[in-house]
Amino acid sequence: MKTTRRRVLETGLALPLVAKPAAPSLYSRLGVRTFINAYGTLTTLGGTIVLPEVRRAMDEASQSFIPIHDLQKKVGERLAQLTGAEAAFVTAGASAALCLATCAVTAGGDPARIDRLPDLTGMKSEIVIQKAHRNSYDHAFRMVGVKLVDAETAEEVRRAIGPKTAALAMVLSHNSLGHQVSLEDMIAIAHGAGLPLILDAAAEVPPAENLSRFVKMGVDLVAFSGGKELRGPQCSGLLMGRKDLMEAAYANSAPSNRFARIAKVGKEEIVGLLAAVELYLKRDHAAEHRGRVAMLERVAKKLQGVAPVKTEFIPNLDASHSPRLSVQWDEGKLGLTVAQMVAGLREGDPSIVTADMTRFRPSWKGLGIFANQLRPGEESIVAERVRQMLSKAPA
Repeated sequence: MKTTRRRVLETGLALPLVAKPAAPSLYSRLGVRTFINAYGTLTTLGGTIVLPEVRRAMDEASQSFIPIHDLQKKVGERLAQLTGAEAAFVTAGASAALCLATCAVTAGGDPARIDRLPDLTGMKSEIVIQKAHRNSYDHAFRMVGVKLVDAETAEEVRRAIGPKTAALAMVLSHNSLGHQVSLEDMIAIAHGAGLPLILDAAAEVPPAENLSRFVKMGVDLVAFSGGKELRGPQCSGLLMGRKDLMEAAYANSAPSNRFARIAKVGKEEIVGLLAAVELYLKRDHAAEHRGRVAMLERVAKKLQGVAPVKTEFIPNLDASHSPRLSVQWDEGKLGLTVAQMVAGLREGDPSIVTADMTRFRPSWKGLGIFANQLRPGEESIVAERVRQMLSKAPA
């Protein structure tokens, strides 16, 4: 049938005369490059991609006014119900949770003491921690004014406890391996001395059971990040634990005008984190893991035949890690180092962020490709780019 201009207008058919150019993305308008994330949930890389259900919950929360205290109370009750903790509330990230936990074991809920922070005069001012757990993140404890007392063995931990000791602290992370005293023993030592134990478990999910396991073991205050595998708001965290200490921690937090008001969390993050936790406890984590392994197997298969290249899965030293594929080659023979590969992938188009596993603790060989933040199909792009760079190496 002959199509006339009049018929097009009457029927609503599109006129294929001038193709409207796609609007530039928000980041391109700002002049910031996006990239394929083959590394992981690093804060410096933007954390994670929040789930659609979390985004919808945050958007809905943003459209109304509510009393923040009431919202934190109700959300905290729901989080406690989900995790088995005596109490919980949403913080502005895991570091904020650790800061508030430290406030709770020093100033407690006393307004006069809270107002003096970080001046700990007249308060307990030391936290005993294993030397293997000292890292750049322990500013979260020290900003409150406490001194961290290092120990290595169980006997040294016991000897380090004195009249100024406010708590014991433990860090669970792939960066804090090699400690000599287990979490169970640290709990026993702390409770034997009548002291609480604070646990930094920022990235310790999966497994999902960890959201309940640590409080069931007897940890008094536990901090999790909301912006990693939970896939909640990047600027959110979760503090849970003993009810009296949780009440003291919340007394120090925003929206009260206290020391830790700088770690303010909004209604959007509070609701978003709750949505993320509810969803996380329903997700099929075994299926997610199998899918990630399959992604990396496809990468390894695509690199077959590129001599002299070797691929292998690197065993995870803790359960929270993504499956990790190491790509190795003779750097001297090819004239291409791992560092040059990482830089070339990042500078290319599209930009791809990978890991130099030689810089890890403990150190591993080769280029690291991790699957937990790869979206379907991106593994093929990563594999092809790596293959091209290896094939075009100077040698």
